[in-house]
Amino acid sequence: MNDNQRNRILQNIDSLVDFTDFKTLCDACYRNNLLSYTMIQNIHHVEPENSLADTFDEDTIKRERHKRLFVKITKRGPEAFEMLCRILLDLKYIDALKKLHDDDKGMISISSSKKTGTATSGNTEINHVNVANNNIDDRDGTISRQFSRCDSDDITLHQYADTIQPKKDVNVLKAKRILKHNSIDTYSMESKNNRGVFFMVNIVDFPAEERRSGADEDTHSLLSLFKQLDFKLYAYKNLTQKKFFALLDELLSSDEIRDTECFVMALMTHGQMSDGVQWIYFHDGSVVKVEEIEKRFYHENCTQLVGKPKIFIYPYCRGEISDKGVNVVSKTQTEGVGTTRRAINNIAQLSDVIKCYATTAGFVAHRDVENGSWYIQSFVDIMAAHAYNTSFEEMLKIIQAGISKLRTNNNELQTASYVNIGFNKILYFNPGIYAN
Repeated sequence: MNDNQRNRILQNIDSLVDFTDFKTLCDACYRNNLLSYTMIQNIHHVEPENSLADTFDEDTIKRERHKRLFVKITKRGPEAFEMLCRILLDLKYIDALKKLHDDDKGMISISSSKKTGTATSGNTEINHVNVANNNIDDRDGTISRQFSRCDSDDITLHQYADTIQPKKDVNVLKAKRILKHNSIDTYSMESKNNRGVFFMVNIVDFPAEERRSGADEDTHSLLSLFKQLDFKLYAYKNLTQKKFFALLDELLSSDEIRDTECFVMALMTHGQMSDGVQWIYFHDGSVVKVEEIEKRFYHENCTQLVGKPKIFIYPYCRGEISDKGVNVVSKTQTEGVGTTRRAINNIAQLSDVIKCYATTAGFVAHRDVENGSWYIQSFVDIMAAHAYNTSFEEMLKIIQAGISKLRTNNNELQTASYVNIGFNKILYFNPGIYAN
């Protein structure tokens, strides 16, 4: 939201508290993806330094929390003001809505009745809403945006054929021979025409979340990298959840997946960790558990990728904590489980997978608004320089080491990580060399 909209909320915050119910508004903000579960929990939490619990009575504490709710909304991106208006309208908090628009009567009006298109509060009758060209359409309960929702029938599964123009040159060094490990099995990466499939989705614009400025640079960098690695490219921007799953399902059942030696998926969007569950956002504002995406790759659902290396690149935030470099010592204990050797006649639901994370659980990931994200740019640089003679997991460790040395202007850092799920062979990309 702009400064004028932000000031309207802050200057009228006492009235907004008086005219709304805290719990009802929290629930509505969560349902409409204006606030995440973790954000609402943080609003409930009384910070020790405020000492509210020791200084004020219960009513004062409740009012302070209610104010925090509105303060948080002022920080929720360019669409947050319009989304708040829509929520207040749905909840019939007309007095609160009028407070936000008292000085803007000629520009903004409201409709709270789906049947009549009018709303009445006292002696005031107010009609439609039009806020900064972002129309609130009460007929279908949705908000129309200036950006395309990208959920039309003309978005089909097709290989990327547009121009690739990374700001920084990406030059992948070529291998001199096909590499094999001396003592560990190696994934086959020898084909010229079926070396790999790269599926990338970059969500840049959202109804309520802030725009991911700089994310387009990550798109071009990754496309340049995987094109030089001889992967077939499938790249999409600003997909709705429905369209994402439709394209993914179609791709996983295609001949390209049947014939490929390797599969890489990059999901670049906003993320949020809640109660240990990772969620990601789509262009239409919907959220989904990452687990629901990964289920598509279970062996019973995706037989064409059984035994093949699968890499998931997740450069999104995994929480809201800024890493200041606090040292934490953790102790782990593992219970002993009896095992017996027997003939193997089954396999795990998910295997041959590496998940590449820009950060660790609970923490934010950093992105330069001009040059792209720390993780993706480092990923591309290291892969281009070392894929010719270095295994993938070794490169991930180099990437992690490099990112650990970066700092923001506020001295915040980032710790990249990866998870190996039955990725029991060595993966060499062997760029520029083929067996057939």
